[in-house]
Amino acid sequence: MLRLGYIDVLNVLPVYYCLQNKELNLAVEWVVGKVTELNLMLRKGDIDISVISSFEYCQHPELYYILPDLSVSADGAVGSIFLFLSLPLEDLKGERIFLTEYSLTSVHLIQYLLKDLDVVFTQDPNDEVVGTLLIADDAIRRSFNQQDAYIYDLSTLWKELTGLPFVFALWVVRKDAFEQDPDRVQTVYSAILESKNRSKFYYDQMAKEKYKGVFPTEKDCALYLKNLHYDFSPPFQEGLNLFQEKMVELGKLKQIAPLIFLPEKKG
Repeated sequence: MLRLGYIDVLNVLPVYYCLQNKELNLAVEWVVGKVTELNLMLRKGDIDISVISSFEYCQHPELYYILPDLSVSADGAVGSIFLFLSLPLEDLKGERIFLTEYSLTSVHLIQYLLKDLDVVFTQDPNDEVVGTLLIADDAIRRSFNQQDAYIYDLSTLWKELTGLPFVFALWVVRKDAFEQDPDRVQTVYSAILESKNRSKFYYDQMAKEKYKGVFPTEKDCALYLKNLHYDFSPPFQEGLNLFQEKMVELGKLKQIAPLIFLPEKKG
């Protein structure tokens, strides 16, 4: 049985919803973790298929096939990747910012966005900082509590700089898992894709079920889910490739990873 990675946060719910509510049946072993935990588990072979940080794929393309038409992306504001600051962005020169440990893509994106400000990045909770980068549900909760003087959406900043959308996460399968049982992998992929496609009709229902503890209202939650993009069409591929170019320039990647997709089913 294939082991399928899952993050228990709102931004992946529209892909998995129809699998989790049993509208579609899928015989897999579900493995829950933070995205950085799933990155490591997939890299080590402890799971077979997962949503992972897009940057994880870019670092290790030799290990994975991308599952087509699946991502967590934004074209403009993402609404859940926020830099919370006590100072305006233009006053950050030489200041310290705390980075969440539960992100790989966003902690690299922010280094590009702030590359000209000589910002010091830290993951030490005891450091004195003027800002904090948070992602997913943690970021959403804090964005509504009105304790921060300035809040910046990283995807908005990227869009303003580049004019392109941004890809935060991808669904991938280990190449060795595919080679061992390509038919089973194709079955799982088809079910995940079908769940994503069907889930478009359930955004309001998802919001009603899941908004509490994250959003103030169902409406806020529904608007957030409907704003995200879950495909991986050419404009999003272009955005990811440009991000890779910027990471090579910063020395965070050695080279641009080719986007290698799951081979099509033969016959």
